[in-house]
Amino acid sequence: MINLLLATMLALQPNTSPPMLALRTNIPAWGATVMNVEPELYFNDKFSFALPLYWCPWFITESKALRVFASQPELRFRLSPSPFGHHFGLHGSLAWYNLKFGHYRYQDVKRPLLGGGISYGYSLSIAPNWSLDFSLGVGCASLCYERFYNTPNGAKADTRKTFYWGIDQISISIGYILDI
Repeated sequence: MINLLLATMLALQPNTSPPMLALRTNIPAWGATVMNVEPELYFNDKFSFALPLYWCPWFITESKALRVFASQPELRFRLSPSPFGHHFGLHGSLAWYNLKFGHYRYQDVKRPLLGGGISYGYSLSIAPNWSLDFSLGVGCASLCYERFYNTPNGAKADTRKTFYWGIDQISISIGYILDI
């Protein structure tokens, strides 16, 4: 289905510039010790596809941790023919996690976090081929997780399912754009 959608977009939009690939990294995620990279492929003057990947494999302390592998693929519509300027997006969310905080440890069970939403972003040119990108997204996510007491080998407290509505994407990224 995604292939059909992409083929339709490519057929509707003439490509007046060479294909481009941007590589970005989200600065606030690094502040939370989450390694990340976001390749974005520009199909034509209006559409691009970004695939951010987030990974944090370690515990911060004995009682605090954010172990996560997540992605938030996004189809973007650009208002200008350049990679800079305003864009709107549709994104999905997928995350496997193990979070230690407060009295509990939270761990996905049976399936990862699943969700989706919409976003708005703006890209600035800061040097030849370099960009500073801002993005904010809102959406929903379905979570199914187990809670454990936040002690070494803590016992399981319960299993919960919840649904989240709200901000699900905040990004301030630095990127490099390549002609391919």
